Amino acid sequence: MTKVRYYYKKSYKGNYSAFSTAFVFTFVGILSIIFQRMNIDFIGLRHWGYWLFIPAFFMFTGTIGEMINDNRMRNAVLAYVSTQTRNKIKVETMSKELGIRENELIRILFHLRIKGKLQYKYDAQSGEVIIGENVQYQKSETFNKSPNKHHAEQIIASLDNNKIEYYCPFCGHKNPEDAQFCINCGSKLAF
Repeated sequence: MTKVRYYYKKSYKGNYSAFSTAFVFTFVGILSIIFQRMNIDFIGLRHWGYWLFIPAFFMFTGTIGEMINDNRMRNAVLAYVSTQTRNKIKVETMSKELGIRENELIRILFHLRIKGKLQYKYDAQSGEVIIGENVQYQKSETFNKSPNKHHAEQIIASLDNNKIEYYCPFCGHKNPEDAQFCINCGSKLAF
């Protein structure tokens, strides 16, 4: 079993914010063409703005590629889960059989739960995925936000059996006192 396992939002693509930047670049490029036709010289935009079509094109194609890849990964996870005869599956086994890193797999599972395509929770002791069971998220009052990636290992290492309020530092879910894994996000809470 891996030493560090945690839910982290940025490890799985699922974020297509480059689309908005590509739209802005495309809009500025269109403005530059309009300014060129109307002979308007606003900050020299008519001379250089059309060059922004090039990075916009690469942003659009890159983001579309990420969306296709993410969709393929989600479909692979759904297909894998639907073929399982047992209701408990180890994340490590799923990761090896699907060829998806554990942290990304946890993110994909979380995404599928949010979209209502999969019901599951994690076993608090073994960290296995329990298919068909839903978890009711109970946020701790002291939870502010998830840590950044650089502090994740430090937070896990600093946790001990005397966890304050027994909540997950990554998603804020209140867990049973003896939990080794968060039942909501699957993060490893103890070594």
